[in-house]
Amino acid sequence: MAALEPRIAIVGGSGAVATEGLAWMLTKSGIRVVGVYRSFRELPSVSRASELNLQAVIVDADDPLAGPTVVTEIRRTRSQLKIVLLCEVASPAVVGCAIEEGAEGVVLKSDTTEEVVLALRLVLGGRAVLPVGWHQASLEPEPAARLAGLSERELEVLELAACGMSNKEIAERLVISYNTVKFHLRT
Repeated sequence: MAALEPRIAIVGGSGAVATEGLAWMLTKSGIRVVGVYRSFRELPSVSRASELNLQAVIVDADDPLAGPTVVTEIRRTRSQLKIVLLCEVASPAVVGCAIEEGAEGVVLKSDTTEEVVLALRLVLGGRAVLPVGWHQASLEPEPAARLAGLSERELEVLELAACGMSNKEIAERLVISYNTVKFHLRT
């Protein structure tokens, strides 16, 4: 009996061509893309996801409407789905936030088709996947001594930046100026 083809959805994307290219690439590799959604709100409901036999979601970490903060919402409302974060750069902040929020994998936009497909298959098989060169030890929190000198507001700004929010989004969330965010991040 042949293995069932994996069924995934894509949330976000840096542009229609890139997102459609990703969907085409995955389809050609035996992974069924059941939908491409601009934001979390468009993702099928739990019952609809079950009808579609949706197994995983690829979330574009670089898209302000999708990003790593969407991982929390997907995990909270559709806990049965596996989550793979797609990002340009696997910074410690992005990778750490993704894993902390419940993503099972992180892949890079520079990865080959084979690497992305393998990562998806591993995640669907119950494994965690990090970019090459990463390991769990690299996600350990900063020593308390390095953070001890920061104010409560600086720590708040740092935490939001680590979750992938832009300076503008942080300023809006904390009701402070854009320049204040930049100042706190420099500190």
